[in-house]
Amino acid sequence: MRLFVLCLCLLSFNSYAVKISDLYRVSVAVDDQSAKSREQGIQWAFQQLLVKVSGDHGILSNPTLTAASADAQRYVQGFSYQTDLVDDQIYLEVWFSKALVVPLLKRAGAPIWGENRPLLLNWLAIEPPAAGGGVEERVIVSNSLPQWHGRFARLFAERGLPVLWPTADLEDSSALPIAALWWLMPDVIKQASLRYQADAVLAGRLNQSAEGLWQYVGVLFNGDDSLSLLTSGDTPQEALAGVTTKVSEYFAERFAIKPSSADNRQGIRVVITKVNDFTAYSQVLSYLNSITGVRRIEVSQVDRDNLELYLSLEGDWAKVQRIIRLDKKLISIQEKEFEWAH
Repeated sequence: MRLFVLCLCLLSFNSYAVKISDLYRVSVAVDDQSAKSREQGIQWAFQQLLVKVSGDHGILSNPTLTAASADAQRYVQGFSYQTDLVDDQIYLEVWFSKALVVPLLKRAGAPIWGENRPLLLNWLAIEPPAAGGGVEERVIVSNSLPQWHGRFARLFAERGLPVLWPTADLEDSSALPIAALWWLMPDVIKQASLRYQADAVLAGRLNQSAEGLWQYVGVLFNGDDSLSLLTSGDTPQEALAGVTTKVSEYFAERFAIKPSSADNRQGIRVVITKVNDFTAYSQVLSYLNSITGVRRIEVSQVDRDNLELYLSLEGDWAKVQRIIRLDKKLISIQEKEFEWAH
């Protein structure tokens, strides 16, 4: 999972929403490789998975999911161990069965946030403490600072948030001086972020108070929307973990689908244009079937390059529309009419 997040930094600046191929893999710290530690680790990993897939930490109190956590082993497909070379910590990586976990979440009535997720550009300025007291010069976290980047990347991975770190090159430093980031100047941050073409931008500062408490102050920019963020913790990781929790819940609220009961399921008729051949026809059906909120598809009519479909939905049509806009494979022409653009 950590490798996945790090690899995002190498993506083209033309990247948009990211499909998380290893969404059902979770890595947790364990004391050793004994059977007892592994059993405990699998249970922790399963609980983390439920939060990651739903985007909601509150679901851990769901009775159905609480009971499932006690028997987490039955959802496991495999596991392996890794040792972090920085702090010599042993991590248990567990991969779970999507085919078993998704029906479990539906039975529990829990929200399900699919594998296609917004790509988040993360500007983070930090004021590191100096070894002999005081503070060091403020820096922007990037790939060139593995002592900070490596610690923080895991926190985003735990929440299933695909994150893109700035390169912190001359173009970045010219477009966004560290003082502008530290004082969260929105216009400057947004302008500097354009080169990365991410779906959303997270910008913040992290420093330690005189009492030793680490505090994060920042803002999430998502289109015309913004979310102010203020968290704290005994360590930099604790403070930033509060940020990833809030950002995850923010996006889950917009994209996670909560299954409807059979009596409340919606049906929507849509038209897809520019479906020019059988390959495009197959791709459209495959894409719509992959969306979490679409339960079943019926082909109503095919007229030249126009395709009329009836979609049986699991949840809210408004959220399904947000997912479609995020993926950018269907371009909205008007209400319930789209153009195939993939």
